[in-house]
Amino acid sequence: SFWLKEQCCTGSGYFPPRDFPESSMAGTVSMDYPVQLGIAYLFLAGYLFRTLFVCFKLPAAVGVIFSGFAFSQFFQSDVLAARDILQTLAFFLVLLTAGLEIRLYDLKPYFFLMAFFPATCELLSIATYAHVALRFTRIESLVLGVVLVSIGDGLVIPKMKEFGIAFKGHPLPRLMFCWAPLEASFVLTLFGILVGLAEPANAPHVDMKLVVLANILRIVATVTFGALLGCSSGWVVPRRTEPTLNGRQIFTGAAVEGFLMVLAVALIAFGLGAAEKGKVLIPIGFSFGSLFQPELLVIVTGTCFAAIADNKVLHETEGVLGGVWIFGQLVLFSMLGSRTSLSIFPKIVQVLPIMAVGLTARFVGVATSIGITLTFDLSGHPFQRATFIPDVFFCFLSTIPRATIQGALGSVPVTQGFFQHSPHRHHVELFIFTAARLYIFCTSICGMILL
Repeated sequence: SFWLKEQCCTGSGYFPPRDFPESSMAGTVSMDYPVQLGIAYLFLAGYLFRTLFVCFKLPAAVGVIFSGFAFSQFFQSDVLAARDILQTLAFFLVLLTAGLEIRLYDLKPYFFLMAFFPATCELLSIATYAHVALRFTRIESLVLGVVLVSIGDGLVIPKMKEFGIAFKGHPLPRLMFCWAPLEASFVLTLFGILVGLAEPANAPHVDMKLVVLANILRIVATVTFGALLGCSSGWVVPRRTEPTLNGRQIFTGAAVEGFLMVLAVALIAFGLGAAEKGKVLIPIGFSFGSLFQPELLVIVTGTCFAAIADNKVLHETEGVLGGVWIFGQLVLFSMLGSRTSLSIFPKIVQVLPIMAVGLTARFVGVATSIGITLTFDLSGHPFQRATFIPDVFFCFLSTIPRATIQGALGSVPVTQGFFQHSPHRHHVELFIFTAARLYIFCTSICGMILL
């Protein structure tokens, strides 16, 4: 997991983590050798694995994940220490890419149906299975479901960008572009609410009404401030060449210059919602956590920038970002691969039934959502009755890859000491953490191959 080890994303607060060294759990071998060699391996070996997998018509991301797994056996110590930050920054690029690709006119009611209903079906089915078959309590079951359910937007969004280039004008990749971050925000919000019910260690008494109110306010504040940041930068960046000093133009107007400005604004947005050592920059005040949700704030900022900026500046910014993302994906997928440990695989027998139940419910939820959309002819939808089955399968397969949210939330029950009044809490905490890692391995690889 990355920054969520110190911040329960949506605002239930920070509680001192227990001694739980992640690197030892992940089976990572830390070695001391020049950091330049470690970085060279990340880029060169990652790209070679990526190219090799593409040559065999296999997903490029899976190749980079394997290179990261190999790196975990001789991880350079300084790179290992910075692994969480590197993964967070690479994930930030995913969020910015999604924001710039989303158009406000795309956000129709059917988007929210597709993003919320299938995830809710999967979450409730996993929670029901855990409560009935594994004898978890209701809260333990819901926490397990929330941790496992979300789309891996770090995997899906780049793949949808590839599909968007290969099949220009096709509406389904754009649908998934909006779907993935919406579902991730929905899941993070649910997790923030559940943390208050999960009785973390050293947690003060939590008023659930205040927690729910805080999450609603957080979303409103995030969307409002993100829109302000995005619209302001969308107006300023295209006009940066107008100011002069002593008759000379101050800014060059180069594409890289505009990209750097947009990148800086998005990083400001990301930082305003993040936490450093458990301390948020702008607290919400009457409840725990930040006033802003950092992931959603970056997406809204990018979306509003794209809505205001002229097409030339927008395309230049997206072009430079596409070049930067080559490095970003090597870092992101390598870091994900480095977190895989062979020691967790004996537990897969217990996790596979959960996966089967959850994905079955997800498929039903996707089919039902598309059926409802067609039946009520919701505004702006791209579906057709003649292609109902292919559309269902494409949308379903696009939701299989999981990584970023599972990596972020999987270890939180352990590090925050959830379920203090449960006699089996240690077993449940470790099971959730192990299930999250197995989900990452199985669904990221199989899901990307299926896509």
